[in-house]
Amino acid sequence: MVVLMLKKYETKRWDYLKMSEKKIADKKISPPAKDEDPNASLMNLMKQMYDDGDDEMKRTIAKAWTESRNGGVP
Repeated sequence: MVVLMLKKYETKRWDYLKMSEKKIADKKISPPAKDEDPNASLMNLMKQMYDDGDDEMKRTIAKAWTESRNGGVP
């Protein structure tokens, strides 16, 4: 095991340790507009989940979408 300890050059607070954490925080879900169609906001949420999800999430969403279009038949 290797332990590496570093000291900050400047004593300021880091909001994120990794760039991936910053990207996730930047992609917060915004509330739907008051005049927006509820179905459109649901579709936007599903699209965002699909875009941000891993391979398993994409398979699950694709399977649910296919089953709903075929009337419950996989």
